[in-house]
Amino acid sequence: MNELVRHQLDILLKDVKRVVIKIGTRIIDDEKTRFNRPVMESIAAEIAGLRQKGIEVLLVSSGAVGAGIRALKVKGRPTSIHLRQAYAAVGQGQLMNLYAELFGRHGIIPAQVLLTRSDLDRRQSYLNANETLQHLLTIGVLPIINENDTVSTDELKFGDNDQLAALVAGKMNAGLLLLLTTEDGVYREFQAGGQCHGLIEVIDNDIDAILAHVKDSQNPLSMGGMRSKLTAGKIASAKGIPVVIANGLRTGIIGELFSGKAHATWIMPAKKRMAAWKYYLAFAKSPSGAKVVVDDGAAVAIRENGKSLLASGIRDTIGHFQVKDLVQITSLSGQEIARGLVNFSSSDLRRIQGRSSEEIREILNTGKSAVVVHRNNLVLL
Repeated sequence: MNELVRHQLDILLKDVKRVVIKIGTRIIDDEKTRFNRPVMESIAAEIAGLRQKGIEVLLVSSGAVGAGIRALKVKGRPTSIHLRQAYAAVGQGQLMNLYAELFGRHGIIPAQVLLTRSDLDRRQSYLNANETLQHLLTIGVLPIINENDTVSTDELKFGDNDQLAALVAGKMNAGLLLLLTTEDGVYREFQAGGQCHGLIEVIDNDIDAILAHVKDSQNPLSMGGMRSKLTAGKIASAKGIPVVIANGLRTGIIGELFSGKAHATWIMPAKKRMAAWKYYLAFAKSPSGAKVVVDDGAAVAIRENGKSLLASGIRDTIGHFQVKDLVQITSLSGQEIARGLVNFSSSDLRRIQGRSSEEIREILNTGKSAVVVHRNNLVLL
């Protein structure tokens, strides 16, 4: 790491007043004793240390499904969503009991906050969740956040808690997102048998290029891997939040990170922070699953000229959606270039795609504008 980057990190860390820490299942789980208590005790003590320094902490914790599996003495991760929900219901209570014990030793009261994707999809719920977390911090309580696996379906899942942690960091305006895993960070090479080579210390503008070749190691109790952590890093970075991926099994890792001594991967914040509404469209709100395919001219107009998407530039409409649903906008090659809120239903859009404004008025018998997605409701990816 060069001196300029280290100096930038020193400045960023000096100004951190609020941090989101995500602990993965592989950190928490222990095959023999259910929980890796020594590691969890160490992390709890370090979080207490941060709070004593005046730094607010929000903890995003995986491990409920794994804890339920260990408690019920079953093997492997369930493939059925209903079994996964049942195991989460068993494990979440046990996990929170342990956190209450560990943080209680430091005079800290934890609060359980369970979220689903739908809680962030709806703008008002998104704002309500933010208010709840803010009030918990104000009264000195430690929020411990997890996806509500007991009620989440595949359609309503974040995918893993890395993405959830990034979204929490974004909406809470955290100064740092810390993703604790079982590796020292992102490596250029990850070979079979656990051999890692070439730790990437800093990722600045090339996160997509690194994402393209990073592969995940597999664990039956864990949903996320290094790719998901890089994706989470991209989400948080877009909001101007630095991200660090570090080894949570190392004793004292949090203190080492804040002193700049730890081996880890840092993802630098984007130089231009994404506006709150655009950030919500890009990451917090999930797409309807539908797509509109645009021609090359429309793609250039959207990406390079900041224009709205007109019906004349649309070549295909895929899936079903209603007015104001969030849809993916893709190029002719299939690359997603943007997302946006549509002004037409899929049935109407199929009738007018590729048409001019005059033709649209005749087809729909209305004076409605030909703008399918207004630029204010469109975000580039």
